Amino acid sequence: MNFKSSLIIIYILLIMFLIVPVTSAEMIKVESGWEASVFGNVGGDNKITAENFAIQELDDGRIKMMSANNSGKIESSSEGIAYYFKKLKQEDNFEMTVQTKVESFDMNNQVSFGIMLRDKVLYNENNKKDIGYALAVGPLNVTKDTPTTAFYRTAEGQKKLGELVNGAVPAPELSYQVQLKKSANTYWLKFGEEKPVVIEDFNGFEGEDLFAGLYTSRNTTVYYSDLEFEEIKEVAELKTDTSDFKTDYLLEEDFELEGLEVTAEFADGSSKKLSQEDYIVTGFDSSEAGENTITIHYGGAQKDLELNINELSATDLEIKYYSAKTDYYLGDKFDFEGLTVIAEYNDGYRRETLAAADYTVEAAGAEITEADFVFESAGEKVIFVIYNENPEVSTDFTVDVSDAELKELEIKNKPSKTLYFPGEELKLDGLSVYASYADGNSIRLMRDQYQVSGFNSETAGNKKLEIEYKDQKTKMDYRVKEKELEGLKIVKYPQTTIDFAEEFLAEGIKVAKVYDNGDQEILDSDEFEIDSSNIDNQKEGKYKVKIIPESDNLEAIDFEVTVRETKDYSWKAINFGQSAAADKTFVEIKEDAVEIASIDGGGKVATDHDGIAYYYTVLDAEDNFELSAAVKVIEYAKDPHDGQEAFGIMARDAIGEDGDTGVFASNIAGVGGYSGGSKDPNGTQLFYRTGVESPDGKGSNGNQGLMIEEVKPTPENTHPAEEYRLTLAKTNSGYVGSLNGEKEEILFEPELLKVQNDKIYLGFFGARIGHIEVSNIDLKVSNAETDAPQVIPPAEPVEPEINLLSLTETAVKDYQLITEANVAGSLTVKQGKEIIAADQKVEAGKEFKLISELKANAQNDFTLIFLPDDTQKLTDYDRIIENFTVQMKTYRDGKVIYVAPEGSANGDGGQENPLDLDTAAAYSQPGQRIVMLSGHYLRDQKLEIKEYNEGTPENYKYLTAAEDAEVVIDFDKKTEGIILSGDYWHIKGIDVTNSAANEKGMVIGGNHNIVEKSRFYNNGNTGLQISRTDITEDDKDKWPSHNLILNSTAYDNVDPSNNNADGFAAKLTSGEGNVFKGCIAHNNIDDGWDLYTKVGTGAIGKVVIEDSVAYNNGTLTDGTVGSGDKNGFKLGGEGVHVPHLIKNSTAFGNGAVGFASNSNPGVRAVNNISFNNQGGNIVFTTYDGIKEDFVIEEFVSFATKEIEADSYPKAEASNHNFFYNGEKSTNINNVEISEANFESLEIELPLTRNEDGSIITGDFLEFTSPMFK
Repeated sequence: MNFKSSLIIIYILLIMFLIVPVTSAEMIKVESGWEASVFGNVGGDNKITAENFAIQELDDGRIKMMSANNSGKIESSSEGIAYYFKKLKQEDNFEMTVQTKVESFDMNNQVSFGIMLRDKVLYNENNKKDIGYALAVGPLNVTKDTPTTAFYRTAEGQKKLGELVNGAVPAPELSYQVQLKKSANTYWLKFGEEKPVVIEDFNGFEGEDLFAGLYTSRNTTVYYSDLEFEEIKEVAELKTDTSDFKTDYLLEEDFELEGLEVTAEFADGSSKKLSQEDYIVTGFDSSEAGENTITIHYGGAQKDLELNINELSATDLEIKYYSAKTDYYLGDKFDFEGLTVIAEYNDGYRRETLAAADYTVEAAGAEITEADFVFESAGEKVIFVIYNENPEVSTDFTVDVSDAELKELEIKNKPSKTLYFPGEELKLDGLSVYASYADGNSIRLMRDQYQVSGFNSETAGNKKLEIEYKDQKTKMDYRVKEKELEGLKIVKYPQTTIDFAEEFLAEGIKVAKVYDNGDQEILDSDEFEIDSSNIDNQKEGKYKVKIIPESDNLEAIDFEVTVRETKDYSWKAINFGQSAAADKTFVEIKEDAVEIASIDGGGKVATDHDGIAYYYTVLDAEDNFELSAAVKVIEYAKDPHDGQEAFGIMARDAIGEDGDTGVFASNIAGVGGYSGGSKDPNGTQLFYRTGVESPDGKGSNGNQGLMIEEVKPTPENTHPAEEYRLTLAKTNSGYVGSLNGEKEEILFEPELLKVQNDKIYLGFFGARIGHIEVSNIDLKVSNAETDAPQVIPPAEPVEPEINLLSLTETAVKDYQLITEANVAGSLTVKQGKEIIAADQKVEAGKEFKLISELKANAQNDFTLIFLPDDTQKLTDYDRIIENFTVQMKTYRDGKVIYVAPEGSANGDGGQENPLDLDTAAAYSQPGQRIVMLSGHYLRDQKLEIKEYNEGTPENYKYLTAAEDAEVVIDFDKKTEGIILSGDYWHIKGIDVTNSAANEKGMVIGGNHNIVEKSRFYNNGNTGLQISRTDITEDDKDKWPSHNLILNSTAYDNVDPSNNNADGFAAKLTSGEGNVFKGCIAHNNIDDGWDLYTKVGTGAIGKVVIEDSVAYNNGTLTDGTVGSGDKNGFKLGGEGVHVPHLIKNSTAFGNGAVGFASNSNPGVRAVNNISFNNQGGNIVFTTYDGIKEDFVIEEFVSFATKEIEADSYPKAEASNHNFFYNGEKSTNINNVEISEANFESLEIELPLTRNEDGSIITGDFLEFTSPMFK
């Protein structure tokens, strides 16, 4: 071999070395008998690196597995995984159990981990086709409403199984036990606390080999521990002893394994008595009566057992709610409506409401049906209710029948339609008929109670309807007339605005004959002529075009066409509004496209204002327009989205100054990618904001959207990958948003953008994460005066409803019943059979209140009978009947109620037999104390203290930890936290943790509450927030007020987007008089405190913060750095003036500003210290044009490291304020302070407290002013 050939071979080997993945020791570290591999659809061989994957056996026995940087996936046709496994044969049977702890987990539907079986393994190879088939137990589809817990993929495709409903969606620090059992072709799969998934007769694997192991995919790091793998030797036979085993069941009864003894006889002659955890049971089904065969599976063997499922037998009937009508007149039919019958089965096994078909109603020995039973004699009548399947089971109740004479029928309101055309059907909407009796009562009749005759629309003329009820009749006039031709109408207009020298074309015009009954007949093009000879396209003006019908009995009509000077609309680029900094929002004009970008969280479409990159032109607000373009999405919205991102076409009535990042609000109409909230669907919408009177957002009604297509726009489903053309049009009827010229929505608000300006700003935009490219832009502008006339949408009828607002669980005997209807009407209230309020007037949207005395420690049944006022435009005028039950219950005669993690509703509230927390909260009395015994209160639902569950000013309700107890209320990442909507509660000494993603630890929506010595940590959003809990409540006087948060701490609160979770907040909708005293907020992902105010909702109430500390916010205690604001005290928002007061408080080490006005021009700060806050110790500024009204007294700002200089009004400089200028801290006379002015600049964290709850800071930041020497 010559030298040249050797070089070629070396070169080839080098190339091969570079392109073949090398498994590094850092990626795979396995020294046991197990194997490891990264393979499948992992994104390419070059992705198989230690940066993207890890499979490592650790010294402590755990296995660390990682899939990172979007490498690998679980998808419908393949898997790309890190796999830790052992090789088996398909006939092997085994059990496998492992404990998992999540270190990281991205919320993505292709991320997963757990136990997986496969029939093929590749060794560190990227291949998405030839990878065999799989069966796994592990979370999948985690962003869906209900994630799954198992899946398999065979030659027929992928199938997902199980529901993740009991446990939390995987997140850092959460742990799950994962289990898999195999017995022949039956598999038992269990993830965490979820219901096991059983797969029978699975034949999806191919070949002879089987691999069992652990896996990760996509973006997750998991530590596996306590791995147990037990291979089951060959089983010859399963033997069972059922002598103590339950084999008779009732319908729907749950299966019980107790008493069943199962013994495995092995092929080697040995045997083993099996526990319930060893074997798999399949086949149980108690949904139908009859024989039921179950099968026991273990080690590949199986044994059938026979069960009996027995029919239920009713043993008692009970009237839960009486029929709404229990008082009758002679000749009335029995009224079933509202009657609710409860059956008890098998002496208490089950109680359920019966369907009407399950029982018979009798009176005087005659069966009552819906159609025929009439009361023919007066007096008290007994009504019998008889169970059909066993007539010996029955109950009864009584009704009263009056013999008062029916005097007359009265039509109090005629129907809305009294004019008819031939062939039309009778419509009686709005008709109200009353029966007047000799006893003075006038009863409104329901539509099915009276008969109507005499209607005939076949011939024209003035006619009469006859209305009959019992032996009385009355008449009503109506008219029938032949339809008459009214003339011609343009039903679709052509283009009605043309430029100079442009030829008018009537393309698209549609003309119809119109009749007075609303009928239209479209004319063919040869049935009329267009005469446009009047148009002079060389002269600006409006010209009439005639439509001349061929028929002599039709008159010609005309419409106008505008000729206007050709206008070249110039386009400009701008970025403005909150967060729309130039480095994050920009417009780039290319040769055949325009790129509009808002990246890295720049800008926003908030509820009441916007920060956007905008490529726009300016139109006259009186004109109409149509703007369309093909849109390519480069990047849009995080996953999950935060609700403020958007892109597309936007029209506005005002814009801000280029580069101005202050709040700027306008009315808008837009079409494109939009959600409007983190919990709202993200798709293509027509969205809009109304009511804005000025750029500060005054009057804003907030944003709303009309969904066009509920699919999140992505690079894969927009131009050019798929057709995605947006159009926004303004017509005389309103604003129309459409997608691809097909799907559209319309907002009937043509005057929307005529508030702030006589111009409309129209163009393309991006906000938050909205990065797009638009091309094939087409703009048409037309004169509104000659466009198609406005279409007024018909008024929508209201669907009447009535809601119960008051409690259904109470300890108060004098119960206040509160209801509210959305329409006017009359209300009758029954308690049991007794009418306690009759025909009470109810106003639409107004609360109706009534005091009723409850039976003590009993269920109290109520019926609401609401009759809508028939003068309103409604969908239905029939009465509404609502039944409800109020449980009145008290515990321990007002003495202390004890609760415990293991407490239950069956307890008595004593220390030895405690209640559960929810029961105690619902039934505590004013002045009574609920004492929580030490323990971990793990929950799968929110703890809600509802409105009207309240103490009094003299007698608070108390929820406190027992003395020296450690009480943790843990929401297990599944749900909201504590929702306190009641008044006068004192909560003390509890920990609140692990609320679900985007859910707060505690929300206070009530008044005069005290939360003391409590901690809020690891929640999925803000730790504790004061704001309304009824999202429909716009009355600021009803927003939560006069609450005190005392000596409490919030830390490590973090939302999925890493930018929203604060420690404490009183924001958006909090009322007057709320106080935080002696509180600590540290290491929250966003701000320590947030007092944000929106211009649209207006100023919140003044908040006082005193004797409190905010430190290290913006970074969690584990070092995770957030992407939010990171302020210590954020004291306002959007330039809204609120005179919040912060005093005697300290901020240090925060990732942004220590004390931030956040544009609120009215903050008062007295005697505060700010130290080493990265974005500045104090920034008290507001927007241009807003008058400053700050008060800063005795403020000390100091730094020992490089931080931003303070920003504050120069008028606030004084002898006793020391501000930091980027180099030193001085007062107005340039007196400088140094470390010598502080007793100490060092402190051990976290801060601790004294016995009384006060904060221990020692001599940290103890300041001696040089002005007091």
